[in-house]
Amino acid sequence: MQPTPGFAALVALGLLSAALYASILPVAAWFGVEPLAWHPFVFTALFALYLVALWLVLRRLPSTAHTVGVILFFGLLFRSLMLTTPVYLSSDIYRYLWDGRVQWAGQNPYRYAPAAVELQSLRDPALHPFINRPEAVTAYPPGAQWVFALAAGLAPGSVPGWRLVLLVTELGTLWVLLRLLRGTRVPGTAILAYAWSPLVVFEGVQAGHVDLLLILFVLLALMLRRGGSSIRAGGLLGIAALIKVYPALLVGAWWRRHDWRFPAAVGATVALGYLPYAATLGAGALGFLPSYFLDRREDFNVGLRALLTWGTGLSAETPRRLAIVLLLGAVAAALVWIGRAHARGRYDTWQATTLAIGVWLALGPFSVHPWYVLWMVPFLCGTPAPAWLYFSGAVVLSYAEYLVPSARLPWWAWLGEYGPLYALLAAGAWRKTLRPTPAPLAVRPT
Repeated sequence: MQPTPGFAALVALGLLSAALYASILPVAAWFGVEPLAWHPFVFTALFALYLVALWLVLRRLPSTAHTVGVILFFGLLFRSLMLTTPVYLSSDIYRYLWDGRVQWAGQNPYRYAPAAVELQSLRDPALHPFINRPEAVTAYPPGAQWVFALAAGLAPGSVPGWRLVLLVTELGTLWVLLRLLRGTRVPGTAILAYAWSPLVVFEGVQAGHVDLLLILFVLLALMLRRGGSSIRAGGLLGIAALIKVYPALLVGAWWRRHDWRFPAAVGATVALGYLPYAATLGAGALGFLPSYFLDRREDFNVGLRALLTWGTGLSAETPRRLAIVLLLGAVAAALVWIGRAHARGRYDTWQATTLAIGVWLALGPFSVHPWYVLWMVPFLCGTPAPAWLYFSGAVVLSYAEYLVPSARLPWWAWLGEYGPLYALLAAGAWRKTLRPTPAPLAVRPT
């Protein structure tokens, strides 16, 4: 079959994107800049190519198995190009490797901080000096710890080894996502929204964030929940919440009246996951997590709360706490509303999930690191959402905090991220008041 001009353009976009991913480090070295300083520029270029490719597959290309295969090939190629690159976006990956090493040494990862003398024999110059917050115990829940231990057993202390674990996870995520798209009558080519997302490639595989793993379990839980499952879906969502806490938000969005098995399954899974650690440490099994949410020194790229407390400063503790309580209340109210609308059939489970994640990202009063946006990206495949598509690219501006002398997020970076986001969300809400029936999920006929 003769390739169409649209298909040839898609291949050209994939090749150009691959060349950009491969040239990041050589070009940064040629300009004499650190990779982190070069990152926002190359990310912007890749995001522009991504938008063109997304427009192409959603508006110009028919959805065929051949086209989907090409999309998946390039998506995996982009990720593979990141496997052996040096770490420059986040040092979190070193904490993952350390926690895995600690567990293989027979230690409870929540008992001692990396700087503790009890763990001195585990230190080496390749890993320990790069761990962030070495004086604090780990913040990662048990589900994440199990994967850290697995990776440490397969490839001890290896950054490429950890990334390879995530790459294998991505194979599962892409498979589940394709199945979900078929179930919602969305063309398979829409998977490009996730497969080619620069945010997923960089923050997922290059930075190695464990958030990629929770995406797989959220999607698996979603697939079962849509099929009517309560216990199995609740168990999988509980595992996702044991990797990172925030998927627990979906309990409210997915709950159905009189169905107590689902929230009970989530709660039981989380409780069982923590039980071996809490049995010896009690509340200490939460590790650094409470401090991470409550300590103002952990504030980074805060969204609406920064606007609410503008004029008093984020360091002013009283307005900060008041804004946190206010916004958490708004999030809770919104999740209850989403859950009720879902139970009444106004939204299906996919749409309810997208809304719940959006509520947390828009109203949540805590830090918004770029990788915290990752779990929204799969839902860009099925729900046209200009606000979140924009934010999945604009969140790269948050790296400006690490690149300016003041070590604070510049006002122009915050405004560039959140100004258009809230404007697009407001415009979308206004359109929905004029058209209360939700738009269909399919973006074009198959």
